[in-house]
Amino acid sequence: MITYMHAPEAPLVSFEDAVAWIVEHATREGLEHERIHDFGGACEGVKLARGRARVVVTRGGGFLPQEFGVLLVLGTSQALADAIAGLGSRRVLTQTLPTPAALLRHSIREALAIADAVGRARVADQLVEVGMALNQVRDPRRVLAQILGYAREITAADAGSIYTVEDGGAQLRLMIAHNDSRDADYTEFSFPVSEHSIVGASVLSGRVINLHDLYSSAGRTALGRTFTHDRSLDERFGYQTRSMLTVPMSTPEGEVLGAFQLINAKRDRLPLRGPGDFDRRVVTFSEQDALLCSSLATQGAVALENARLYRDIQELFEGFVRASVLAIEQRDPTTSGHSERVAGLTLALARTLDRVVAPKFADVRFSDEALREIEYAALLHDFGKVGVREEILVKAKKLHPSQLALVMARFEHLRTVLKVRMLEAQLARARAGRAADDDDAPQREYAEALATVEEWRAVVARANEPSILPEEVGSRIHVVAAQRFETVDGGAVQLLDGPELDALLIRRGSLTPAERREVQSHVSHTYEFLSKIPWGRALARVPIIAGAHHEYLNGTGYPRGASAPQIPIQARMMTIADIFDALTAADRPYKKAVPVDRALDILGLEADAGKIDRDILEVFIGARVFEVPGAGDG
Repeated sequence: MITYMHAPEAPLVSFEDAVAWIVEHATREGLEHERIHDFGGACEGVKLARGRARVVVTRGGGFLPQEFGVLLVLGTSQALADAIAGLGSRRVLTQTLPTPAALLRHSIREALAIADAVGRARVADQLVEVGMALNQVRDPRRVLAQILGYAREITAADAGSIYTVEDGGAQLRLMIAHNDSRDADYTEFSFPVSEHSIVGASVLSGRVINLHDLYSSAGRTALGRTFTHDRSLDERFGYQTRSMLTVPMSTPEGEVLGAFQLINAKRDRLPLRGPGDFDRRVVTFSEQDALLCSSLATQGAVALENARLYRDIQELFEGFVRASVLAIEQRDPTTSGHSERVAGLTLALARTLDRVVAPKFADVRFSDEALREIEYAALLHDFGKVGVREEILVKAKKLHPSQLALVMARFEHLRTVLKVRMLEAQLARARAGRAADDDDAPQREYAEALATVEEWRAVVARANEPSILPEEVGSRIHVVAAQRFETVDGGAVQLLDGPELDALLIRRGSLTPAERREVQSHVSHTYEFLSKIPWGRALARVPIIAGAHHEYLNGTGYPRGASAPQIPIQARMMTIADIFDALTAADRPYKKAVPVDRALDILGLEADAGKIDRDILEVFIGARVFEVPGAGDG
């Protein structure tokens, strides 16, 4: 029996010997490899790659790359000790020279295995980070940009873009585009979804399209067909689109919401400059790349779906709010547009305060969600009016129309009684044979009585106006209220009953104290109604803000008589906007519109009385927030 023994390999003594052996070994093993040279042309190391696992072999104290999967340092014991002292990375292996070739072979395999594990761990971390972003970031563009960045990092893609499906699946829109090698103007544009484009074919089929080289016939084949490539953009920017990976973004239900497209996988992460770079450094996207990118694409679809659902929820809330405002205004047409104007003024004031640098407002900052919360609260601040009787909401005079009609009917009844009495007197005179010169006495008495009745009616009409009640009119109303007359059937009628008298004696406005309390109850209704709505965390304070717009800092407001610390700044802003619009809005049946200057003076008096926030009012006036379009033109 003859046994053949392999001669032991000679030890690798110098760094140059080791590099020569590594290059020969890489060639035998099919590893991608590239020598690293310094500016003088001397060899400083070797780059090795297996898939996306990358190892850089260098000498102790020599070249240190900026990027590497694992660094394998060769040298004497002292050189290695010095090198390690200057390296902060844990992804460093060392091999002492001289070394047996078998030991170096083992070190290279270990380095590649570690680089592969590091790459996989990084991918896992990126998938977790994308998942966290899906929960934390509502802007789909930011999430998709992050996903595209991770996909390019994982695959070492030189460029990439994301397309979204729009118009019911008919159009594709370029949303995001990145390119490491060219500063191109990737303005958003749309084009039809069709088989004529690679991204369109991916979206329609719902399948990954991995093209190895768009500049060769064989490299443009996938899904059983050969794709065409328009080189006009490449020629315009001096670029070459060689390898391309297109991945559809599909929901779990199979709906394709878009796609991302990666271009030119590279051996390294350096830009592609000249034509030779595209030949030497561009490689094919691997099946592993396609698998990982499919996972990222699924998360991209989730981002788009979340954005669509969030948009639907926002539109639902927006529709509810607008419908509620319409319902309020239909119950009280005299205040039409008030809610919209108050919301516009309050939002303008909030945005102004957000920019103020004064110390008193240093901590006042409103995010987009906070502004939406303010807008909804302002739009719905009068929502509780749906719980107030309509006859009180639209009451233009002190007497309700039905009350006034009843009072006027009594005056007509009195006129009828007076006329009947005149006719009876004339008939009695005729029967008694009175002298002819006394025949007109009943007529004179009747005319005098009618004049008195007309005076009483005029007093009632004047007292019924919602303007400030003159003292003499108040006295004369008592005289009218004291009047009683007998009807033709012997009954007694009083011109004004108790509730009518109380209403006509209202000093200012058109509401009795009880009616005013009922109108004021709309704020409590607003809070109660809005509290029943599941606003979510972002809009949780809508009921509180809306329910405090009639509270005053000095505690004299309603419904709770809250003091300054209990009134949020959003409600303080809304109070100023609400008062201003109520004063300056177009004439209403119960009041005249107040000029802007006079309205600002009244707000100043309210601030002097401690009711509204003077600091906010100064910003409202100083920045002329009240000039927001639509304010005061009700």
